[in-house]
Amino acid sequence: MPSITDEAACSAAGPGQGGGLLPVSPFTALQYHFGMLLGVDDLETAQAYARGKMRLHNAWLHREGVVWGFKVSFNARNELAVDRGLALDAAGHELHLDAEACLDLGKWYAEESKKAQSLFTFTDAPDGGKRFGARVVARFKACLTRPVPAIADPCAGAETDSAFSRAFETVELLLRPLPVEAPPLPYHRLRVLFRLEPDSIAFDDVRAKRDEILAKPLADQPLAYLGAFREFAALDEIDLRPSHTAAGEETSIFPEDDNTEVLLAVVEDIVVKPATGGGWAIATPLPAPNVRVRPSHVATRTIQELLCGPLFSGAGPGPGPGPGPGPTPADAGGPRLDLTTLKLNPKSLSFSATKPLHEASVDVGAFSVTSFDVNDGWSGVDLKRASVDANHTKVTLEFKEAPTGALVRLVARGTGPTPLIGADNVPFAGASDGPAGSKHDGRDFAFIWERS
Repeated sequence: MPSITDEAACSAAGPGQGGGLLPVSPFTALQYHFGMLLGVDDLETAQAYARGKMRLHNAWLHREGVVWGFKVSFNARNELAVDRGLALDAAGHELHLDAEACLDLGKWYAEESKKAQSLFTFTDAPDGGKRFGARVVARFKACLTRPVPAIADPCAGAETDSAFSRAFETVELLLRPLPVEAPPLPYHRLRVLFRLEPDSIAFDDVRAKRDEILAKPLADQPLAYLGAFREFAALDEIDLRPSHTAAGEETSIFPEDDNTEVLLAVVEDIVVKPATGGGWAIATPLPAPNVRVRPSHVATRTIQELLCGPLFSGAGPGPGPGPGPGPTPADAGGPRLDLTTLKLNPKSLSFSATKPLHEASVDVGAFSVTSFDVNDGWSGVDLKRASVDANHTKVTLEFKEAPTGALVRLVARGTGPTPLIGADNVPFAGASDGPAGSKHDGRDFAFIWERS
């Protein structure tokens, strides 16, 4: 795909890449004073300071991603089209496209196939056609425009010339060959801690910390995760470095150099075939561009609201880098409570488990029974004994005194310091229709009886 911008003057003026066209200096500001004589260098310093601060913020705190737009599709003329949009790249540039940009893939192939060292792989397709795939990427582009009269030389007297008075920032859209190269992701320790990438020997201490947290009672896990987050975030940030060469020499103050690209879409199985009258044309059916592979930025307001959504407790390891949902967590097979057997008697209650329980774990400490009175509120019901039958499945809780409240609540613990466990030492997993339980922490069961 040739360079595409949304201002024709860019092509006439000649492109300037990245930060080379406009200065960037985020740590040097102009110090004004009364009577100060200002020159071009002073005005450039003032602009370079603000420009550099914004780019530092974009690059290190947001990284690359599409903010809005940049739809990739085929239009009515069967051209590959990229719509208006805004994105950020890893060098902190704001990539802005003001108008739709289109490409005839038949004409593109005719030019690309003539190159002696094309990076694309073209395979044979039916009817003399050629098949290939491509990535659609955006790259920052700046150019000088709007020439105005200017003094040719400070010492040339009245001689005048012209100079460009504007620097226009837009994008360059390019086709790149497949496959998609996954960009290096920062914060590996945090990604392992929250199971966003697979465990590895390099970060085995993170895995051990995560397993230690998951072995704690559920109520204690949030604070433990917060402590681990702070610990590993500090180490991950120490590992971050500005862009550098293979020899370690820094080339930029940003995470990536100015020529970094942002992936917009992947288009696979493109077929071009000889066109009537010569040349090449794209064959139908047209492939569907895949925009789901692009990185995206979600507004902070939306993120705040998403944090109020459901807690996906018991989630298993994620898929690592790349699209796709994580696997469904496997249940460790702990015993569960059969709801059809739950029964409240005047001075006892009973239920049966789906698997044999470890007799020593069937203790009053594994249960809580409370009673609610409309005048006095909740009060504990003292348990005389907790026992299990010879098959180790039916549990009976005997009360010292019969509860008198309108509500009676039972909690059978699969979490905490004294949970019920099965004969195989796997914690009690709650109700028979409940979510998965792990081998380190099961599920509590709670039930309320209403009495007249």
